[in-house]
Amino acid sequence: MVRCFVGLFIPTEIKEKIIKIQNQIQKLPITLKLVEAENLHICLSFLGEVKEEKIKNICEKLDSICKRYNKFEVEISGIKLIPSENYVRVLALDVKSNMLESIRKDVEKEIGGDSKPLHLTLCRIKKIEDKKETIEKIKKIESEVGKFEVEKISLIKSTLQKSGPIYTSLYDSFLL
Repeated sequence: MVRCFVGLFIPTEIKEKIIKIQNQIQKLPITLKLVEAENLHICLSFLGEVKEEKIKNICEKLDSICKRYNKFEVEISGIKLIPSENYVRVLALDVKSNMLESIRKDVEKEIGGDSKPLHLTLCRIKKIEDKKETIEKIKKIESEVGKFEVEKISLIKSTLQKSGPIYTSLYDSFLL
């Protein structure tokens, strides 16, 4: 069994801007777990534990989906409080792209898995001190990260370790 998801990794120049936002969040009175720089990604669908013999079929379906799309730009900006401002468990950046949203829906329909609206997770929240004031500070953080071109969608293996997950690309499917 292979624990995996369909998604895409973030280019280095965009990661550097995201890390600056994470550093600002880390200074706030929040107990949290940051997503490691090397693990920053956009998940289109979490597949969970998949039997080895099904991987080839998933890759073929991913190719079929990606052949329908040309390369396109994604914009990352704006902090999201997930699931809501009243009960924050995750801080994420908003991912804006109609094309990527279409691919996410195709992946959900044709490959399956657990698919959520587009976002890029910054950290998981364990506890927030002075919630109202801290959330106001979060909203004021400069979160205009920028745009980057999406050239491929990947099937990504997630290996859980005590130090955190290790993500490795099992297969890359390129857009036109």
